[in-house]
Amino acid sequence: MSILVIAAGIIPMLIYPLFLYWMDRYEKEPLGLLAAAFLWGFVPAAILSLVTQIIFGIPFLFIDETGQLSDLVMTVVFAPISEEFFKGFAVLIVYLILHNEFDGIFDGIIYGGLVGFGFAAVENILYFSEYGLDLFFTRAVLFGLNHAFFTSLTGIGFGIARHAHSLLWRWIAPLLGLLLAIFAHALHNISIILTEQSAVFLCLGILADWGGVMIIFVIMVAAIRQERQWIIEQLQEEIGLGTLSQLQYAVTCSPARRFGMRLGTLMTGRLSLWWQTGLYFNKLTELAYKKHAHSRRDEAGARQTHIDALRSQAGDLSTQLAELFNA
Repeated sequence: MSILVIAAGIIPMLIYPLFLYWMDRYEKEPLGLLAAAFLWGFVPAAILSLVTQIIFGIPFLFIDETGQLSDLVMTVVFAPISEEFFKGFAVLIVYLILHNEFDGIFDGIIYGGLVGFGFAAVENILYFSEYGLDLFFTRAVLFGLNHAFFTSLTGIGFGIARHAHSLLWRWIAPLLGLLLAIFAHALHNISIILTEQSAVFLCLGILADWGGVMIIFVIMVAAIRQERQWIIEQLQEEIGLGTLSQLQYAVTCSPARRFGMRLGTLMTGRLSLWWQTGLYFNKLTELAYKKHAHSRRDEAGARQTHIDALRSQAGDLSTQLAELFNA
C-alpha cells in the first residue's frame, strides 16, 4: 500500500469537513471531539462493520457456494445496516455522554458527517489499493460526500430529540434518522449494482445521492438561522440582567460584526485580545443555547447551575472587553 494511495483516500475526507467547520458560525465544536468522531469512523466503525458483515454473510455461503448471494445480501442489506449502526453509535455517545456539546440539529450533522468522512477515508484506501487510483474521481468526488450524508441523517434524528418535549419523540427521532440513513445507503448500493444492467441506474443513483446532500445543506442553513434566533431571543433578557450591553448584544447577534471585530483585533497583533474576544462570543452563544435547552426541557435540557456559571463568566468578560466595544 503506497503513501499516494493512503493520501488519496484520506486528504479529500479531511478537506470536506473544513466546510462544515466554517459553516458552524456561532459556537465551534471542540476540535478534539471532531477528531475523535473522524477516527471512530476510520477505525472502530470500519472494523466492527466488516466483522459483522462477515459473520452474517456466512450462512448464505451454505445456500450459494459461489458467494454471489452472500455478496448481494451483504451489499444491499448487511452493509447499510451494520455501517450506519456503528457510525451512528459515535453520534449516540456524544449525545448521551457529552450532552453539553450537543446543541441541536446542526451539531448532529457535524458529528454524523465527521464519522462518515472517517469511514469513507478508510474505505477509499481499501478500494484504491485493490482497484487503483482510477477510482479516485468516483470515490472521492462523485460519491465523496455519501457516507457523511448517510450518517448526518442519524445526527439530525438526535438533533431533533435534543429539544423534543415528548419522551416518545426523543426515542423515535434518532431511530427514524438511523432508518433513513440505512435506506439512503441501501438505495445507493442498489443503484451501483443495477448499473451493470444500465447506466441509467447510475444516473439515478447520482441524482438521489446529490439530491440528499442538497437537502442536508438546506437543513444546515435552516438550523443555523434557528440558532441565531436562539441567540437573539435568549440574550435579550441578559441586557437587563447586566450580563452585556446593548452594543455587545448587537455585535453578538451578528456573525458579520463578530468576524469584523475579531479580525480587527487580529490585525492589530493583539493575539490575546483576539482569543479573549472569541472566548467571549462563545460564552454568550453557549449561554443562549443552554437557556433555550432549559426552556424546552427544564433541568433535563440544561442545568440552571451551568447557565448561572456561563452568565457569570460572560458578565466578567463583558466588563473586561467594554473598552473594546466602546472604541
